[in-house]
Amino acid sequence: MKVDIYKSATSSNKYISVQAGSDISKLDVPDPDYAKLIRQTSDVDVTGEVHQPGYDSSLIIKDIKQHGYHLHHVKRVFS
Repeated sequence: MKVDIYKSATSSNKYISVQAGSDISKLDVPDPDYAKLIRQTSDVDVTGEVHQPGYDSSLIIKDIKQHGYHLHHVKRVFS
């Protein structure tokens, strides 16, 4: 599946993935941090069974098929 990835304009650690070419204005995300989005990248190929910290391709695909989007929360570690 090809996805477009957007970043929240109000929260630097929140991202959302949607199927490539989707109209993001029609998304109904209950978190207000996703009301204004900035496109990060387009046509990212999400396939197979990739499981890494913070990235699970099968969950991304499942969420997009079920809800129309997948939410990503990027945690930053400060030392």
